[in-house]
Formats: sequence, structure tokens, C-alpha cells
Amino acid sequence: MNKLIFIRGARPRQQGFSLIELMVAMTIGLVVLAAVGYVYLSSRQSFRLADSMSRMQENARLAIETMARDVRMAGYVGCGNLQNATVTTIANPPVIAISPATVITGLDSGASTANFAGTIITRPAGDTISVMGAFGGGVGLVGNLDPSNANVQISGNPYSFAVGDVLVVSDCTEADVFRPTTVSSSGSVTMAHGNSTNTGNRVGTYGPDGVVFKVDRYIYFIGINPAGKRSLYRTNLATGTAADTSELVEDVWDMQITYGRDTNADGSADTYGDATAVGTNWAQVVSARISLLLVSPENNIVSSPQTYNFNGAAVLAGDRRLYQVLTTTIAVRNRAS
Repeated sequence: MNKLIFIRGARPRQQGFSLIELMVAMTIGLVVLAAVGYVYLSSRQSFRLADSMSRMQENARLAIETMARDVRMAGYVGCGNLQNATVTTIANPPVIAISPATVITGLDSGASTANFAGTIITRPAGDTISVMGAFGGGVGLVGNLDPSNANVQISGNPYSFAVGDVLVVSDCTEADVFRPTTVSSSGSVTMAHGNSTNTGNRVGTYGPDGVVFKVDRYIYFIGINPAGKRSLYRTNLATGTAADTSELVEDVWDMQITYGRDTNADGSADTYGDATAVGTNWAQVVSARISLLLVSPENNIVSSPQTYNFNGAAVLAGDRRLYQVLTTTIAVRNRAS
């Protein structure tokens, strides 16, 4: 018969993990978790930086392309050059005359925009530039070229010319700025220009190369948008009011402009200066050098406040946003050689 033998003092074999093993495992887990968290935060910060840079570059490209197009076309009134074409303004209420001294002008930071046709624009910083001309497409004349007629006929109306618009009818030797009083809507479009919105009811005699354009006067400035951010704005003062104002690009912090003047009539800029330096010599301006300061949409993008160079000075930012300076020089196509 089998007998069970008990050994005094024997203990059961240990099961599970010891406290030391648990502590080691927890330590390893915390290290791994910290490493994963660090990689995640680094990746997230890298993404925020790349995203901010991408958005700033997109904003800069849009701002420069829009402004460059309008500055290049300043003073355009068809095939006639303002240096040798006669431009007569009969529009009423009057608009600023189109002349070499008015098609591109500017104001320095702090100057009152009341100088722009009595219109006051609130702006927190930055220079202001005004350009005027026929920036859109034109429609050819097809009839009523005799000055005894109080209207002109055009081949169509693809640009939606309307009653009260400021238009210019131009050929290569002369141009008249007027407001249509009626615009027909079928066939060859007839636009009357009677005394109700003009100082006279006739425009000049034009040849078959005559073209009708819409006249715009754009003012670019830095304003505050509804979200409280600085943005690049554009106002159209063709009608003499500031009603047609639109925000073009958000997070444009500042804008500084210098103008290239042709002082010896060779078509090239001989000297650059701000609006104050230009004084009354706007007819000599053949180019504009525009510097934009853009900021990232979000704060805490960089580890410490950034130092950037703008308008000839080194500036330490007051936050941790990303700052970028973009400078371009734009020739006024109808003046520069």
C-alpha cells in the first residue's frame, strides 16, 4: 500500500511575476510610450510647420500675382499710349482723370487715404498703392462712329457693361471716359451716353479700331478682417466710392512699396524711393517694388520668437508664428522699356 510522505517545511512553487519584474516591465512600457509620444508630437509639429509654410507660399503667390497683373496694366486704355493719346473724361459724377500722373500713385504708412478721391480707408499698417486703367477685356465698335450720335454700338457685351459703369472708348489716338445711360440687350449692343450721367452727350470720332473697355481704379492696402487678422484688401474706386471692397489674402501683416522713377526719359528706373520721395512726380514712375510680410495662420509654430528682416530693419517677433518676407519688382508695362 502506497503511503503519502509529507516533508515538513516544504512550500508550494511560486506562480506569476515578481514585483521586480512588474516594475521593470512598467519602466520599459513607459519608455516605449514616451518614445511613441515624442515621435507623434515631432511629426505633428513638422506637419504644422510644413502646412504653415505651404499656406504662406500660396498666399504670397496669390497676392503677388494679383497685384502684379494690375500694376503692369496701370494706364492701359487700349492701343493708345497715355504719353501721346488724348483722354477726355465726360463721366458725371466725375471720376479721377486718366493721365500719366494719376494711373499709379501711392501713400506711405500713416498717410491719410483721404487723398484717394476723398475716400478714407482704415488700415493698421503698411503702404497703399492705387492703380487705374482698363484691366478687363474690350469689345470692338461696330457702328455710330459719327460724333453727332449720342451712343455707340459694340459687337456684343461679354463683360456685362451696365448703366452707370465707368467705360472708356478708345482707338490709337484718343479716348473718352463716359458712363452709359442705357445698354441694349440684344443684337449689336447700343450704349447711350446722354447728359444725365455725363457732362456731354457725345464722344469723339473713332475709326474701326475703336474698342470699349471698363475702367477700374484699384487700391491695395492692409486691413483687418472680421476674424481680427490683418489681410491684403483691394477696393475698386472706379465709381468714386469704397463700396466695392474685398479681402484678397489673409495673414498679410505688412506691405512696403518703393517706386522706380525714370528721371532721364530712357524708359528704365534710375532711382527708387517711397511715396513721399516721389512727391508729385508720379508720371515718372515706371516700376513698383513691393515687399509683403506674411505670417503663419497659427501661433507656436517655431520654438522661439523669430527674427526677420523687413523694410531695412531686423525685427524680433512678439510671438512664435512663422514670418516670411517676399519682395518683387513689377514694371509698368505701358511705360517701362
